[in-house]
Amino acid sequence: MNRPILAAALLSLLAFPAYPQSPRTSLQGLVSYPDGSPVPNAPIQVKHQTSGAVARTRSDTNGLYKFSALADGKWDLTIRMPCCAYSAVASEVVVARDKTQQLDVRLVETVNGSTLGDDPARNAEAMRKRQRIPSKPAPRTAARVPDLSGVWLLTDDPYPEAPQLLSTAEARRTALAEDPRNAPHNRCLPGPPPLPGASSPFIAKFVQSSSLLVALFEDYPGFRQIFLDGRKHPAELNPSWMGHSIGGWQKDTLVVDTVGFNDLSLLGGIGGGPFPHTEALHMTERYRRTDYGHMELNVTFEDPQAFARPYHENLTLTLAPQEELIEFVCENNKPEHLVASP
Repeated sequence: MNRPILAAALLSLLAFPAYPQSPRTSLQGLVSYPDGSPVPNAPIQVKHQTSGAVARTRSDTNGLYKFSALADGKWDLTIRMPCCAYSAVASEVVVARDKTQQLDVRLVETVNGSTLGDDPARNAEAMRKRQRIPSKPAPRTAARVPDLSGVWLLTDDPYPEAPQLLSTAEARRTALAEDPRNAPHNRCLPGPPPLPGASSPFIAKFVQSSSLLVALFEDYPGFRQIFLDGRKHPAELNPSWMGHSIGGWQKDTLVVDTVGFNDLSLLGGIGGGPFPHTEALHMTERYRRTDYGHMELNVTFEDPQAFARPYHENLTLTLAPQEELIEFVCENNKPEHLVASP
C-alpha cells in the first residue's frame, strides 16, 4: 500500500466563549472528524518558531485540548493521526500574553480513509478489539531476559520529527517528489527499516532464541535477523535493504545496532518523507516490552553524509496473539505500469 501524500487539513481560528478558560491558558480548541464528531486522543504538538521549544498534548474524550503558559510568539501546530485515513494538519498560531487563543481543527479524509478496508489505523483498531490480552508482566526467557516473541501491531510515532537533510539528500528528495514512480514501494521494492509494512495493518512477528531474534513482516524481503550471540559486524559488508544487525541486553532493553545498508531505501513514516540516505546509515533500536501486551521501540538514525544531525522515531507495538502473518506479493513492478501523479 502506498502512503498518501500528507496535506494540511481545514482549520478554523476562532474565539468561542463557550470553552472554559483559565488565566494561564494560552491555546485551546476542538479536534473533530469530517462529520463534526469529536476526535479523542488526537496527538497535538506545538513548536515555537524562534526558541524551538516544544509542547505536546492529546485531545480528551470530547475532542478538546489545551496548552497552558506558552511563550509569546509564533508557534507551529501539527496533528498527525495514525496512518492513513486523515491528512496531516499544519498551521501557524500567534500566542499573545494574557490572551487565550482558539484553534479548532476539522480533519480531512484521504483516499485511504474513504476506501473501505484501505486504512491501516482503522484495521489495526478493529484487530486490537478482538484480542484477548492478559494483564500481567512481560514474559521472560530461561536466561531471565524479556521475551519479545509474538505477533505485534506497529503504530508510528505520533509526534514525528524530520531529519535536517544535507544538500545532496535534499536534491534526491526533490527529484522523488517530482516523479514518485521512482519511490521503492511504487516499484515493489522494500519499505523503510526497522520493520517495513507494505500491507495494512502493518504487523510483524518476532521469534526469539538465546542467540537470534528474527523479525518477520508482510513486505519484501520478509525478514530481518538480529544476532544476539556476541558477534561483531563483518569487516566487509555487502550493502542490503535491511543491513546487518547485532544486539545485546542492557537490563530489560534490547539494544540493536545495524549498519551495512544500501542507499536505495527511503526513511519516513506518517511524519513525512521520503527521506533519502546513503550507505553510511547507522540505525540504533531500543526495544522495551513494558508489560505482556505492549512494547516500546525507540529508533535513532545517523547518516553524516545525508543528515545534519541524528533523528529519532518513537514507535509502539501492541501484542496481537490471535493474529498471524500472511504472504505478501507485490504486482505491477515495472515502470510502464505506473502513472505519475498530475
